[in-house]
Amino acid sequence: MHKTQKSAFAFAIVAIVLASSFGLLFLFGYVGSSSVRVTREHGLEVPSSAHSFVCGGDAWMHMFMDSGAASAFEMASNDLPSFLSQLNIRETHEGEFPILPMNSMYQIRRPWTLGVPLKTYRCSSRTGDSLDVQVWKVDDLTVGVLLYTDWN
Repeated sequence: MHKTQKSAFAFAIVAIVLASSFGLLFLFGYVGSSSVRVTREHGLEVPSSAHSFVCGGDAWMHMFMDSGAASAFEMASNDLPSFLSQLNIRETHEGEFPILPMNSMYQIRRPWTLGVPLKTYRCSSRTGDSLDVQVWKVDDLTVGVLLYTDWN
């Protein structure tokens, strides 16, 4: 094998290892936006009707420092009762009630968040110190869900 072939082979191996590593991080919900990440960071199972996931935050650092996870998704409104049944609700608020910190890494903008949420639930968290859940009307058949889990 010539020197250039060895270099090309080594480069290909490094590229494959890096791509596989990133793929595993996505598969296990450490990067990207997916139902797996929502479940890992917020400790909630999402219904099969859930879609349009957006995730942000620095939850992967919660063992080392104060951190948080913010996520949003849409789901069928008829799945809402079963989704809410898994919450350990401490407080319920109606109308405007901000839940996301001002830091830009936690800001999630969806078209439906321009209005006023239907309800906000302050809950005990299975994964962090607290969990906030907001429910928004998207249309007659769909609700938007905004989540924030905090680790102090």
